[in-house]
Amino acid sequence: MDYSLENHKSYIGKHIPELPTPSLVIKLPILKKNLDALHRDVEKLGIGFRPHIKTLKSLEVTRLMLASGKYRGIIASTIPEIQGSLPLVKEGILEECLYGLPVYPGVLPRLIELRKSLRILLMVDNEQQISFLEQSDSSKQPWDIFIKLDVGSHRAGVAANSDALSRLVERAEKSPAVNIYGFYCHAGHSYAGRSRNEAEELLNVEVSSVVAAAKLLPSDRNLVISVGSTPTANVVESLKASVPSNVKLELHAGNFHSLDLQQVSTGLVAKEQQAVSVAAEVCSVYPERNEALVNAGVIALSREASAFTGFGRVVGSPGWGVVRLSQEHGILGAIEDGRKVDEDFKVGQRVELWCNHSCITAAAFHVYYVVDEEGIVRETWVPWKGCPIAPFSFVPAPRFLVPNCSLSYADVAASGPKQSPEDAAAPQPPEIIPNESASTASLVDVDLPSVHTVNSDFLDQPVKTETQAARIEREEEAREEKRKRDAAAAKARDADNWLIRQFASLSDGSATGLVIANLATVVGLSAYLGYKGWGLYEKGRLDWKAVGIGAGILASVSAAEGVIGRYLYKGKKGGS
Repeated sequence: MDYSLENHKSYIGKHIPELPTPSLVIKLPILKKNLDALHRDVEKLGIGFRPHIKTLKSLEVTRLMLASGKYRGIIASTIPEIQGSLPLVKEGILEECLYGLPVYPGVLPRLIELRKSLRILLMVDNEQQISFLEQSDSSKQPWDIFIKLDVGSHRAGVAANSDALSRLVERAEKSPAVNIYGFYCHAGHSYAGRSRNEAEELLNVEVSSVVAAAKLLPSDRNLVISVGSTPTANVVESLKASVPSNVKLELHAGNFHSLDLQQVSTGLVAKEQQAVSVAAEVCSVYPERNEALVNAGVIALSREASAFTGFGRVVGSPGWGVVRLSQEHGILGAIEDGRKVDEDFKVGQRVELWCNHSCITAAAFHVYYVVDEEGIVRETWVPWKGCPIAPFSFVPAPRFLVPNCSLSYADVAASGPKQSPEDAAAPQPPEIIPNESASTASLVDVDLPSVHTVNSDFLDQPVKTETQAARIEREEEAREEKRKRDAAAAKARDADNWLIRQFASLSDGSATGLVIANLATVVGLSAYLGYKGWGLYEKGRLDWKAVGIGAGILASVSAAEGVIGRYLYKGKKGGS
């Protein structure tokens, strides 16, 4: 069990530097301020709001996002998120949930069961999804669906303004298994934006796309169109698009309360608006390379990227960032000139790190430490993690697979039987009785199929093993073969050197005469072969065979002349 699940409440009242590391810290005043800002924008525009609960996955923050019942619908992309939210149904502040992935057969039994507790909306972007819903007995009560549009992120959804969208709408309208509740889109690519203008443009693309899709249905049909992402939600107050009277516009967003360096990268929020950080500890300092090691690596921070180099920033030390990561190791490096690691960090020092993507970072932690303005822990939140998944079937899952309560790891751990210290202790290792002398027990023959001890006179033997003897024999054969090759090469070099010496002994006049004779031989032979060839041609007897013979004779003589010339050149050059 994770240590934090056993002890998290004992840290209430303590400061951030006293927390176990790494830990996820939530600054509640900042989180509430971010929530309130978006709620005000939505209220001012008079539109609906449907929070996505994917980021912190906890009952407490979901209650805050719903403004204690002012907004009554959520989006959840996992079954545990829906399951964990059920207490809010009993509180009377939650009525419906949109399952955030396009529906697939394997999840349907769980959704059927959860449908008994709250209204479940499905997301559809393919005609095949309607087909398998029609095969399910659950569709005797039609499912309300959002048709999801792809407006440029290419993650999920049917392309806006496409023939495929028209066919999907027509298919859904004819099906008794579904009822079109509205149209949904998510501008996930807005995270790559770097200005307010870019975010505003994408928000308008979202709205215009879902409005156009709504026009595929009769104008008297009441519909909901849902748009948003955290970047476009941050500029929702600039929305000027008008929607038809039969259409209700709602905004959805998930990370707007926590924020992170990805959101800061968009230019829409400030670093100080980040409500989530990771508490870590300095493990070592390396002045020679101006870096420090912290105990927050990929698992704690993720490898998500942003416009900021690296994988995080040190809170309160803008000159330092997380420049490299491995699983549990984070390397702090200087991102500003003039910073010296041994002046800014010491072993055991506690640091806070801003992360690139708080949704991914939060998923690694079993407990969140919620602090006030002074950095004192006032609450601990336990997020929803995995629950059993029903087997693939169109038959509703048994009731016991989906208990009508919220389960966390802490609940499961607390419900188990308690162990005594003796039961919890690891078994003692068996006693080992040595039966070999220390002088021979460590001598092994690694060439044999198995490892075993050898005789005590091993070191006195000239040849230790059979494989060693065979190796010595092979090495001697190789040396003998090399001696033979070297002797043959030496003979060839001696013959070559003798010819060079003979040509070197020639006088300059003799050498010149030899060159002229060689040249005359080649020219004369060429002329003779040409004369004979012409004669054969005149008689009509010149064929390829005759040409080949002549060319072969000329090539052989030329090669011989070349060899003579080479030795003559070497001899005269060596003698000069």
